[in-house]
This record gives sequence, C-alpha cells and structure tokens, in this order.
Amino acid sequence: MAEVSIVIPNYNGEKLLPMPLDSLKKQTFKDFEIIVVDNGSTDGSLKLIQDRYPYIKVIPFEKNYGFAYAVNRGIEASSSPFISLLNNDIELHERWLESLYNALIEHPEAGSCGPKMMRYLEKDRINILGIRLNSDGGVEIIGAGEVDRGQYEEVRYVFGVNAGAALYRKKMFDDIGLFDEEFFASFEDVDISFRAQLAGYRALYVPKAVAYHLVGATIKRKRYMATYLNNRNCTMFFLKDMPSELLRRYLFRIIIRRGLAFVKRVAFNFWKARTYYFIKGTLAAYIRMPYILRERKRIQSSRRVTIEYIESILDRDFL
Repeated sequence: MAEVSIVIPNYNGEKLLPMPLDSLKKQTFKDFEIIVVDNGSTDGSLKLIQDRYPYIKVIPFEKNYGFAYAVNRGIEASSSPFISLLNNDIELHERWLESLYNALIEHPEAGSCGPKMMRYLEKDRINILGIRLNSDGGVEIIGAGEVDRGQYEEVRYVFGVNAGAALYRKKMFDDIGLFDEEFFASFEDVDISFRAQLAGYRALYVPKAVAYHLVGATIKRKRYMATYLNNRNCTMFFLKDMPSELLRRYLFRIIIRRGLAFVKRVAFNFWKARTYYFIKGTLAAYIRMPYILRERKRIQSSRRVTIEYIESILDRDFL
C-alpha cells in the first residue's frame, strides 16, 4: 500500500496531463500511487496514459460527472492514509509532496495542507496560498495576484486549502464525509474546509510545497458555467455550514453584501448574458433548500468546536 494516493480528475486534458504527470516522476517523496479519474474524455487522454504512463490506475466514466464526483471515486479507490488531489493543469516543484507530507506528520491536528500555488505563466506571481472566509459569506483567495517577494515563507494556519494541489488525511474524509457532489464543481473545497473546521480539523499553508497553475486551462470551454456554479455553490455552502448563532449575528452584513452584489449584477448589467446565469444560480441554490437543510442538520449536530473558535477564524488570511 502506498503512503499517498494522488487523485487527478481529468476531462479532455490530453495536452495538459504531461505537466503534472512528468513532474510527479521527479518528486523526492516516492511512496505514492497515481489514480486518474477520467470524466468521459473524448480526446486522447486515455490513450496518452496507456502509452506513456501505463503504471497509472485509471477510473474511466462515460460522461462528465464533475470535479466532486470524480475525486470522491478516486478517494474511495484508495487505501492510503493520505490523499492528494491534483488538477491536470499544474506543474510541481520536486519537493512539493515531501513538504506537504512532512507538514501533516508534524501537525497531527491538521486534516489538510496546501502549497504555495504560483501562476505558471508568471512564476513570480502568486495564484493562491489558501482560502479566507469572511463573516458576510464572502470567500477570498489569499495572496492572489501578489508578487512573491518572500513575504509568505512561514507555515501558517488558514481557514481552508484549495483542492487543486492539496494533501488530506484519509481519516478526515472517513470522519466528515467526502466532497459534496451536489456542487459538481466550484466551492466544494470551501465547503469541505468549513466542515473540517467544524469537526476540529485545522488547515495549513506550506510555503516549501510549490506548484505552478496554468490558470483557466480547464474551465475555458463553458463560458458561463462558472458564473452559474459559483453563485449557486457559494450560497449552498454558507447556508449548510455557518452555525445559526453566527448567521444571526452577521445577518445584516450578509444581506448587505449579497444584496449589493445582486443589484450590481441585475440593475447595471441586466443586458449581459452572464446576468441570466447569475440569477439562475441564485434560484438554483434556493430550490435545493430541502437538501441544504438536511445537510445542515447533520453537519451542525456533529460540530465539535465552539462558536467562539469559528468566529475567530473568520475575516483573517492567516490564523
């Protein structure tokens, strides 16, 4: 049994896959297996793997079931104590996996850790260091767009990690459940980060683990899908995961933020096609309210940390 299973979801990534797969060959940490979960690719992805990477385990599907479904099947197929999720458009520094693995070994309180993710085409510019959650429901990307001048060289706690090149404890998934497949793609990593925090698992930013993301390479094909999913899923995760006391405490902020976003989009950009998908995403979230309420009851009833702790990790880049 490998110590780490690296799960790579793929959809028509024939031209992208060599980027992560070749950089995995150079990793200093060697005790891992690779599982590619293919979401019904119609290009040469599967043949590429068969010809150039025959040692990789492939789980093929007949159609695109989305990110959450794909990575869940990969996690279920693994018996390793650690699971890495890796996008197919990322290049890795040779010490990426070693650094993430050592961080979780040294921090038993952490259920996940993420790298210093840089932009592939601007290697001195930060893509993402971690996820920040604000009390009004807004989600921010820590460090996004900043030039890396060595200002983020300490291991730090964060609210959550981006699932694009992260490492997780398998026992955390066994405890809190897998990614929410209702999300399809987008915000599923925010949701599981919140659920992990509620259950007492912390998250780490690990600067020595460096990855380079070819930003936008996997989401260009469906122009407005991101708008629909982002707006739907940001509402779903917040209503599922935020404790009632904090929802009441910050209700005014939440209403103001969401109200302003809605007015800005609908009143000032009503002629744009993207506005239709924005409204559609909002309605889709509330149509799923029965599901949200069922999940909310389950998640909140198993909360192990105090309201004060959850409040203390809001509105902060590093904890």
